Amino acid sequence: MIYIILLWKSMIDGVRRLTAILLISCMLLAGCSGEADGPIEIVGCMDEKAENYDENATLEGPCTYSDSDGDGIFDIDEVPGCTDNAANNFVPEATDDDGSCDYWVPKYTETWTKHDPEDEDCMCSDGSEYSFYSRDGDSDVAVLFFNGGGACWNDFTCTVENSSSTGAYWQNPTGWGGILDLDNRNNPLIDASMVFVPYCTGDVHMGNTTLSYGDNVMHHRGYPNAMSAFDYFISSHPNASTYYVLGSSGGAIAAGFYAGSLSEAIPEANIFVFHDSTGGVTSTGTTDLYPAWGLNNTSFTWLDGLTYNGSSLDWNDMTSAHLDIFLNMYDPDITYGRFDSAQDETMKYFNGLLNNPPEDYNWRLRNSELHIESEGVEMSGWIESGDNHGILFSSWFYQLEDESVSFSDWFTSWLNGEMPEDVWCTDC
Repeated sequence: MIYIILLWKSMIDGVRRLTAILLISCMLLAGCSGEADGPIEIVGCMDEKAENYDENATLEGPCTYSDSDGDGIFDIDEVPGCTDNAANNFVPEATDDDGSCDYWVPKYTETWTKHDPEDEDCMCSDGSEYSFYSRDGDSDVAVLFFNGGGACWNDFTCTVENSSSTGAYWQNPTGWGGILDLDNRNNPLIDASMVFVPYCTGDVHMGNTTLSYGDNVMHHRGYPNAMSAFDYFISSHPNASTYYVLGSSGGAIAAGFYAGSLSEAIPEANIFVFHDSTGGVTSTGTTDLYPAWGLNNTSFTWLDGLTYNGSSLDWNDMTSAHLDIFLNMYDPDITYGRFDSAQDETMKYFNGLLNNPPEDYNWRLRNSELHIESEGVEMSGWIESGDNHGILFSSWFYQLEDESVSFSDWFTSWLNGEMPEDVWCTDC
């Protein structure tokens, strides 16, 4: 009996030892400790762009990348684009030439031809030589562009220190921006024939006299200068399908007068007039501009007999609106557009010299355009915030955008006769 009990006890102890061994083995081999460990980690490349990407990897491992052209730049880091800096669309950051290089060349000449008028009355305000410039392009589209500059009419404004229009000022348009950039394929007038009328006489292209202001002699010969360019323009492009008469600053005032002369010379002409940065200018009668600029020595016969509210066009009591109203009376088929900056410091300065009351210039601009349109004259206008002056000759022409509208696109629409809606700044 004792033997049986001892045998039974020995068997129980054996079972217990075997159980312990099995438990330890389970823990070591199968993780059977009563609390499961995490899954086994897989080391591999986790970048989907790599050649050895492992979708099962849970821990980041080494990655390898291809360099198919052997240039030392991995394919994933290549920047496609035109790598030839001689191309029009060169991309400086491009590392991989994608065959997109564009070597576009303007259809017409990129250079300006200089013309020296034979008329002995043609000269700049300091007596120096006057020249104008042209470029031949599409004979169906002719552009007459009047440049701007300073203006003066008395001892103070016509001193050398205060007049920016003495000397051969801005005579050559080579290298200018905007519509004068002849190698910019985005220029909507890139293929047009053009005559560029420089400005250096202090009389907005309208004077015809010589006066002394102290020791300073001023030759206000803007009219004979401009007429020499105008006559060349007419004779060179008598049959254009469309004529654009454009002007910036002081040239914007002149544009309207010479557009009338163009309509008189070519009665069936399809004429567009654009005023750049003079929309709020006003004369107040405190300065007599007729003797100051010799305006009675000029001839704009298209104005003869035209009256508005019982009066003819009066330089001493005129707003920018009056000129377009008179021009529309003469030729109701002319198309109008204009650009201005709401706080144009240059025009505010000249309005001050003309003794204008200190009214808000932005208000003057809007009131002027509303006045024009109230007389049945359709006009597309752009009023930009800020105090800049002039856009047609500037790289700003391609950069300005307001309310998601690009100025260059808006102007192109106007050139096409579509009369785009006004763009007037709301925070001016």
